[in-house]
Amino acid sequence: MIKLQPDESYASLLSTHQITQAYIQPFIGYIPNNRPPVGLDDYLKLYSMITENKTFKIISKQPTYDYLVPHVYLTPKGVNLLKIIQDIPINPFLTGKFSDVIIRPEIKLMVDLLYKHRLIDFPLGFYQQFEAVVDGFCQDLKVRSKTRDFMSLKNHWDSSFGNSRKAYNRFEEAVLYSNPMFQVHSLLVSAEFMNVDDFSMDQKTFSPVTVEDMLRATSSKIIEAVWANNAENHTLGILSKQETTIRGFRSIRLIFFVAREDTDFTPFAESQLYTDVEPFVFREGKTSVAWSDIACMNSGVEPLIYGIESNFYDTSQNYIGMRLTTLKYSLIGPEYWVRFKYTNTTFKVEKSSY
Repeated sequence: MIKLQPDESYASLLSTHQITQAYIQPFIGYIPNNRPPVGLDDYLKLYSMITENKTFKIISKQPTYDYLVPHVYLTPKGVNLLKIIQDIPINPFLTGKFSDVIIRPEIKLMVDLLYKHRLIDFPLGFYQQFEAVVDGFCQDLKVRSKTRDFMSLKNHWDSSFGNSRKAYNRFEEAVLYSNPMFQVHSLLVSAEFMNVDDFSMDQKTFSPVTVEDMLRATSSKIIEAVWANNAENHTLGILSKQETTIRGFRSIRLIFFVAREDTDFTPFAESQLYTDVEPFVFREGKTSVAWSDIACMNSGVEPLIYGIESNFYDTSQNYIGMRLTTLKYSLIGPEYWVRFKYTNTTFKVEKSSY
């Protein structure tokens, strides 16, 4: 299993929450960037804790003043297990609220087995029976995690993510080699869908056109228009990735890397890239093409902050390595945790000057 570093995990989950809008619940004040009390990384930590250790003791006892009356308390492992059990029934990624969203195989297997062993609603007052059922669950998880089908699915998931990471690394390395300064802008091509196979009819051929077809067609036109004028708009490359929200919107996000020769910043609306893309920007009903921020930064949509936009990168800046890591995992990281419809990642380098 590919394991992320803490900063990589944080950036990828922050982006996942903003993209999916999974934790937007106005009645308790959630906003897209909020980290939920129990994150998907907590699920993965519990999975590793169980499968990589020979024991999983969840309850411990200490002697008390009363003769033969044990003082029972949860161990740290027991606390981790209990918080996962309590989160599962309300976690939006696990309650079926997302249409055709696939979660990491390790997390899905563990949650399925927690349901199978009835641990979701097991009365904790019967701690001896609870401990015995947990032991059975742990053994079952260890056995099922080593089946050929599961290992094949897990390896395919990790391999696909690894390929996305390699593609991004090659692109980033080429950009940094020739351009010590650049900016990043983001465009979102969106449409609402009821399910992944929703379609309309082509007015000329009367053939079905899916939501995905419409998004790809619009995105392709924008990519070609921008790239045809990259000598003027200074675009170094264009990346794309698919996204979905819990509210039923499917999107293709386009990410533009634009070279800079100086730090004489001007409003984004005065840039050549903005001029090239603006003819495609529209909102009609629940279909739209709009400039959009990325979780880790202002993508040029908002006003300048202290004279420097947070989508500006300079290899001589302080903490540039950390900022580039955050950018990378904000873009490719969400598909480490969840994917839409496919077990393959959707990240793609559409165009590159190198």
